[in-house]
Amino acid sequence: MKDNGTNNGSDETALGSVAGVHSQKPALQVTCLGSSGGPCEENVTGFLVHSVARGWDRRSVLAVDAGSHLAAIVRILERDFPKVSGGEAGLNGNGHVTINGGVRPSPSPSPSGDDEPIPPEPTVLASGPFTGMRLPHASARANAMHILKTYIATYLITHPHLDHVSGFAINSAAFKETNLPKTLAALPSTVNAIKQHIFNDIIWPNLTDEDGGVGFVTFQRLKEGGDAMIGEGEGRGYIDVVDGLGVRSFKVSHGTCTKSPPSHQHRGSIPSIQDGHSALHGEQSQQMARSMSTSQHPQHSAPGTPGALSRQSLYSGQISPRLSATDTSCVVDSTAFFIRDGETQREVLIFGDVEPDTISTFPRNYVVWQEAARKIASGVLTGIFIECSYDDTQSDPYLFGHLCPRHLIAELQVLAGMVVEARAARALERSVRKRKRSGHNGVESAAKHAVHDSLNDRKRSRSLAGRSAHRDLRRSSVPDHSLAHTTDTTSPKTEHSNPMDQQHLHPGPMSPGSTTAHFPVHHTHARNSVPSMGTHDALPALQGVKVVIIHVKDTMKDGPHVSESILADLLDHEARLRDDGAPLGCEFVISQSGESYTF
Repeated sequence: MKDNGTNNGSDETALGSVAGVHSQKPALQVTCLGSSGGPCEENVTGFLVHSVARGWDRRSVLAVDAGSHLAAIVRILERDFPKVSGGEAGLNGNGHVTINGGVRPSPSPSPSGDDEPIPPEPTVLASGPFTGMRLPHASARANAMHILKTYIATYLITHPHLDHVSGFAINSAAFKETNLPKTLAALPSTVNAIKQHIFNDIIWPNLTDEDGGVGFVTFQRLKEGGDAMIGEGEGRGYIDVVDGLGVRSFKVSHGTCTKSPPSHQHRGSIPSIQDGHSALHGEQSQQMARSMSTSQHPQHSAPGTPGALSRQSLYSGQISPRLSATDTSCVVDSTAFFIRDGETQREVLIFGDVEPDTISTFPRNYVVWQEAARKIASGVLTGIFIECSYDDTQSDPYLFGHLCPRHLIAELQVLAGMVVEARAARALERSVRKRKRSGHNGVESAAKHAVHDSLNDRKRSRSLAGRSAHRDLRRSSVPDHSLAHTTDTTSPKTEHSNPMDQQHLHPGPMSPGSTTAHFPVHHTHARNSVPSMGTHDALPALQGVKVVIIHVKDTMKDGPHVSESILADLLDHEARLRDDGAPLGCEFVISQSGESYTF
């Protein structure tokens, strides 16, 4: 089992509450069922999440995507149980089943002579992803079904591509064994797609409780950004999907559809402004962005399903300066989920398939990083699961809505810059509180010092980024040929108060009127916001954050697995940033099926 790591620093001012998080017991466990993005079907995307503090309560486990699911659980349990009980399989010389290094008598016939064997004594596993779980059966298959029936309550789906839902669809035939329907939780566009294209009595029987189905599956339609009517304080907007775990959902872009409007109506992504609209600018454009999710994307499913009236979302999508009346591409939606443990308020961030903002026709990662930066600065977010499908030999035209190391590093640089600013704001707040009793002059002096330090950090970041770009152009997420067309911009401001206490996220300096020749203005921030080792950060900005790489696409060729090249590329980029004096500081881990990670 992978651990979250240990506290590597003692500077409380620099790390905020990160050190405190690392000194505490694990709060969340994420188990990888499938780490690949294909093409081999046995190990595609799937995870299990549960609250360590709550233990193995019934219906307490959350599945995040389910390309691989039940079969992967069987494989994990085969470490401790024979796949099939009875006969000679899995028995040692004394006729006992070996369990976690110990032995347990195999099932024996009933003394009455009935055919039914006496049930074996339940086993509590002492190691592996299911440590502490009480399993009543003698075989891996039977215990895997027990886990599915008893513990897994909800399937949180990022998007409806087959490598993320195929296991769920096939396994749904087994849901008849449960006392309650399983919940599929997702944004409405994903629910619609799964209803219309999988549970439609053509591709697969309608096993849902809608449109006359048999009722094995029920739907929970999530609000993008969270539900403004739920929760309070830092927990406001988090929607419970299982007991003890809440979720906030943000749309991200996963490439473009091969068909374009008007001949093709996409399942719910935000297409371009139609020809009937004039080009919008400034505040008018921002108002359109805030209304697009309701005007173009009603928060309910297809006709015939309940939920047409919906509560207000906490998030209104920011329109990109790229978006104009001439855009015709149809964006494929995916989702990034912040998953929050109700007992400890600790969180992990899990992305579905996602492309880099710098080459996206509808960039949306920036909003996710804004939210993540605030949580990293406060020490509650220490785990990010994000795809890196290819190594750096894959050129941009052939990424197909995915990430490779050079783009992932640049995305993390954007995040790191926001973390620096968030920590500076936290330092200012602490300084103001300390000087509060000294009167007006004390507060004014604290503010001046904080602003001066922040400006110095920003200047240093730009200087380091400039040297970095000249030394190795590969480290930028902006394609090499366009570097001459990009211009410097000021660093965006991160919202430091809880955005859930507001109607919507502030757009900040992202004005459609301030675009570059080829890219939205905030994309150049990927180069200009390298985390500095300035006044507020004695350690790198992402120190203490574990970045788990998922969705690696196997090349199915001789030689080392492509994941080794991906990790080498990531470490090479990090080493170059370290040479420039601005390392990210995060730990990179390549996910493996059967491993678990605690945070």
